[in-house]
Amino acid sequence: MTMSSFVLPPIGFSPTPSVQFIHNEDDDFSSTPMFLVANTCVNYIKLPLHASYQLFKQKFDFALGNTYGFGRA
Repeated sequence: MTMSSFVLPPIGFSPTPSVQFIHNEDDDFSSTPMFLVANTCVNYIKLPLHASYQLFKQKFDFALGNTYGFGRA
């Protein structure tokens, strides 16, 4: 069972979807969360910044590939 759709809702989204980036204050990436965080109730996704694109892609692909239905991604 899935709740996704290939078309946008006729009346749009409420609240408006947002993308946020999680920054580490000291830039050493040691306390940056490893995976993205999403909340479908308030329509946001938070993406952690990683030291390299390859690391970001690896963590993003893992998170998307291991999420089923509702829950934390």
